[in-house]
Amino acid sequence: MLSTAMIHDQWQRYLQTRSAGDDGAAMGIAYVPELAAVRFEGSNARSFLQGYLTCDTARLEQATLLAAAVCNLKGRVVLNGWCVAENDENVLLVLHTSLVDRLAGFLKPYLMFSRNTALVDLRSTVLLLAGLDLPEASGGLAIDARRRLFPFAALADAQALWEGHPHLPGGAWLAALSRDGVPLVSATVSETFLPQMLNLHTLGAVDFEKGCYLGQEVVARAQHRGQVKRRLTRLLWHGPAAPEPGAEVTDAAGKAQGVVLQSAADGADSGVLLAVLRQEAPEALRQGETDLRTVP
Repeated sequence: MLSTAMIHDQWQRYLQTRSAGDDGAAMGIAYVPELAAVRFEGSNARSFLQGYLTCDTARLEQATLLAAAVCNLKGRVVLNGWCVAENDENVLLVLHTSLVDRLAGFLKPYLMFSRNTALVDLRSTVLLLAGLDLPEASGGLAIDARRRLFPFAALADAQALWEGHPHLPGGAWLAALSRDGVPLVSATVSETFLPQMLNLHTLGAVDFEKGCYLGQEVVARAQHRGQVKRRLTRLLWHGPAAPEPGAEVTDAAGKAQGVVLQSAADGADSGVLLAVLRQEAPEALRQGETDLRTVP
């Protein structure tokens, strides 16, 4: 059995042979080991996924990534990410690497009864690079106006892209997600939040016109009511370390106000994060010894 880190090990060895170059650029290419790809193969892959993804798989194209999520029966987000049609049959899904095994386990009973659909783990064979603020001519798969993803099965192709562009510093691409209010669910916070608590409905990940999918009734009811009690909030942090996903956010009196979803460092002791907070949470907050303040 191949190690799930095989292509990543090869990439790390390649990086060790390269000079630092222009690492630290404001735009360029990033290596994003936090992301992974899986493939749904088979003639019924799209119709199968229509019953589990919050997006409409009839809208899948071969050049543009479509935001998507998978919910449980209670409408809580198991994972989110982006999907794209590889061809007329297969669908590629990009998600946080910590959730690949959970996705496989979550869908296993449903895949057993599906017709001609298989889930393939690509962690050992596909390397993902990400672009920030690159020109459209750079290629890849567009997420939005700022972000592109580049899945590579051939290491030489990844190397060619890497050598032709400036390089982002470690964590910069994921930090940009937080600055722009784009959430990425990891294993620690999986099955915790409704899509609306993560603003996924405003990012095009939830199609309210499509047919039923797992958790759809709860998600639709929350949308019909027009408000949820918790909301995704951008915060700046300053302290000894970046708060971890799942960490509790409190006010000055120690009262729980929410949970960290994701965070990234801008410097040695500061950065940006996304947290799901109570609607009435104050601007000044804390996570352990770290000071937090909401972004205006």
